[in-house]
Amino acid sequence: MADLDNATKRKLESIFDMGGGYVLDFSNARFADFVKTAIGVDPYEKYPPASKAVLLRAIWHQEPLPIVAKLNLELLEHWRIGKLIVDEEPKAAEIALHGELTAQFSVLVASADRATTEFLLKDFTAIDLDALPQVLTSRDVVEARLREIDACIESAAPLAVIFLVGSTLEGLLMELAMANAARFTAAPSAPKERGKVRPINQWRLSDLIAVSRALGILSADVSKFADHVRNFRNYIHPRQQLAEAFEPRIETARIAQHVLRAALADLQRASGRG
Repeated sequence: MADLDNATKRKLESIFDMGGGYVLDFSNARFADFVKTAIGVDPYEKYPPASKAVLLRAIWHQEPLPIVAKLNLELLEHWRIGKLIVDEEPKAAEIALHGELTAQFSVLVASADRATTEFLLKDFTAIDLDALPQVLTSRDVVEARLREIDACIESAAPLAVIFLVGSTLEGLLMELAMANAARFTAAPSAPKERGKVRPINQWRLSDLIAVSRALGILSADVSKFADHVRNFRNYIHPRQQLAEAFEPRIETARIAQHVLRAALADLQRASGRG
């Protein structure tokens, strides 16, 4: 969730001429194509039917900050090119707004590494829980947790999202590992103690992620970001959160939510039905 401040939103609404539900010179079809090309999202499919301006505000509110920044930069460039095409000299105030916003969002895009941005652009919304491996018996619980995570995002409760994502991911990988114990314990990356592989029920989330990656169950980017979620989940202990001055942000929660959906997509693929 980008959580743009009110001043930034007012500047964007002014330069994008969003009064009356419009966005610049876009028709509905051209707006859908522009957004999909920019960030891989069809706003008319992902969000409830609404005007172009309402859909753009929904994107600002719902999508991760690097994605919002990328879209806004492309819209700002579309505005600039539009002025050139019709040979219209922008007003001084418009030039100032365009410069401020371009600088602001350029910094945000530059601060997000390419791998993170590419990962967040991937669409994992069409997850079929019934297509997960048959050994996973907790589908109803997972479905309920996905709804609860959505509710926590809407309620701006990032720490709750991080803990829900971490525990759900750990539960799924633990159940999968115990159902395929021989395969998991034979992996070279299986955790050992005094030369022997530890019982699976004693594995930590980091162990489950590492072995799942080694076995090709989790993809490289999912295992990388899942490990970040594991680190965040350690802040379930208030003293550690205080000691490391960790302040959870809704942006962090949105990434964690994306990681869980990506992991579910990997598990669906691993079942041979994804």
